[in-house]
Amino acid sequence: MHVHNALGRNWNATAIVATKKPVTTVPPSLPVSVCNQAKDIFYHNYVVGSAKPFDFLQSVYSPASKDDHLSKSVDAVALAYLNSQRPSARTEEEARQSYVSAIECVSGALQSSHLAQQDSTILAVLLLDLYEKITTREPAFHGAWAAHLTGALTLVKLRGDEQFDDPSIVRMLMRLSTNLLISCVASNRPVSSDLVLLRQTIASRFPTPPDPKWQESDLVIEFASLRQNIMKGILADNEATVALIELDSKFVRLGIQVPPDWQYTTMRVDTKSNHHYESFHHIHPAEHVAQMWNTLRLTRILLNELIRSKCLDRQGRPKTSPQFQLIHKRATGAIKDMAIDICASLPQYIDDPPMSFLQAFGQTGSSSATPDFGKCGTPIGQPSPTRHLPCYRLIFPLYIAAQSSAVPPSLWKWVIKQLRFMSDYHAIEKAMTVANMLDSGEKIAPWDVYVLLGSYAFVC
Repeated sequence: MHVHNALGRNWNATAIVATKKPVTTVPPSLPVSVCNQAKDIFYHNYVVGSAKPFDFLQSVYSPASKDDHLSKSVDAVALAYLNSQRPSARTEEEARQSYVSAIECVSGALQSSHLAQQDSTILAVLLLDLYEKITTREPAFHGAWAAHLTGALTLVKLRGDEQFDDPSIVRMLMRLSTNLLISCVASNRPVSSDLVLLRQTIASRFPTPPDPKWQESDLVIEFASLRQNIMKGILADNEATVALIELDSKFVRLGIQVPPDWQYTTMRVDTKSNHHYESFHHIHPAEHVAQMWNTLRLTRILLNELIRSKCLDRQGRPKTSPQFQLIHKRATGAIKDMAIDICASLPQYIDDPPMSFLQAFGQTGSSSATPDFGKCGTPIGQPSPTRHLPCYRLIFPLYIAAQSSAVPPSLWKWVIKQLRFMSDYHAIEKAMTVANMLDSGEKIAPWDVYVLLGSYAFVC
C-alpha cells in the first residue's frame, strides 16, 4: 500500500510506522510539602551540620516512626525553625497546629508507664522545649520557661542506669543537662542537685577525660552558684572578690590546657578588612570550638564585671585601696582582651561580600542597594544556608563584648557596624535589633538579649 503526501512523493506506510519514535513525556516534578522542607533544613542545622546539637535524633527517630508524639514534635520544631528563617503566616500556623497536636500526643504518652520512660518520649519533650525557645522572644523566665526540661529530668530519674550504656542516649542526656544549666544561668535560678547528679553520672561514663566544652559547663555551674551567693549576701565583698578571682583563674587555666584539636590559630593581616577590629583574626577547626571559646570569653567578661563592681564603694566610686585599684585594673584588662578575642572570631564566619556591596555598606552603614550576589551565589538579603547560623551565634558574644563599660568606644561602634552588616547581607533581622539596642545606649540585661535571640535554640 502506498500513500501520497502533499509534495507528491510516495511513501511506504509500513515504513512510517516502523520509523516512528516513541513520544516521551516528562512528568511534572512532585511538590515538596512545607513540612518536609522544614525537616530538611532542621536536619541540616541541628542533626548533621557542623554544630549538630541534636545528632542523637538519628538514633531515636525515623520518618517511618510509629511514635506519634515524637513525629509530631519533630514536625512542630522543624516548622518553627523554618518560620524563624523564612517568616510565613502559613508556616507559622502549621507550626502552631503541629505543636498543639504534639502536646496532646506527649500528654497521652505520659499517661502510660511504659511510654513515659521511652527514649522517644524524652526526646519529644526536648524538642517541645526547643520549639518554645525558637518561638518565644519575651524574657519570661518563670513558670513555663524550664517546664519541659524539668519534666524531662523527672522522666530520666524514673529510668534505670542502663540508659547510660547507650552512647546516643548519653548524648541526648548531655543536651538535656546543658539546656537545663543554661536555663538556670539565664533565669538566675540555682542549679538543682538533680541536675548536678545527672552530670556526675554522665561524666562517670566518659571513657576519656571530658572535652573542654563539658569542663567549661562545670565552671559555669560554679559561676551560677557563686553569683547566687553574692546576690543573697551570703558572702562579704572581700570574700566575693576572692572567690570571683579564683573562679576566673580556673577559666584561664581551662583555656591554657585545651587539647590541640580545640585550639585556634591566630592569623595576622597586613591590611584590615571591614570585619577586622584588630590586625588579626582567629581560625577555628570547627564551629563548636569557636562556640566553646566565645562562651569562655563572654563568661569571663560577666565575671570580671562583677569583680569590677566589688572595687567600688556604696556610692559607686572606686575604692581608694591600692589593692582594689590593682584588682579593678586587671579586671578591666581581662574584659578588653576577651572582647577583642570575640571580635577576632568574626571574620571566619561572616563571609566576604562582593565589592559593590562593601562600597554601599561602607558609605551608608545600612545598604539599600539592589541585591547582588556573593561568592556563594546567594543574593544579598537572602540568608546563606551555611553562614546564617554561624553568624547568628556570634550576636550574643558580640553584644556581651560591646555592652561592657570597660571596652573602648571604638569597639562598641565596630560591633554595631558588624551587626548591621549581618542584617543587611545575611538577612538576620535580630542582628539589627541588637545593633539598635547598643546604639540607643540603653542598658539591657544580657540574659534578656539572650532570650530575645532564642537562647540555646540558636546559640547552642
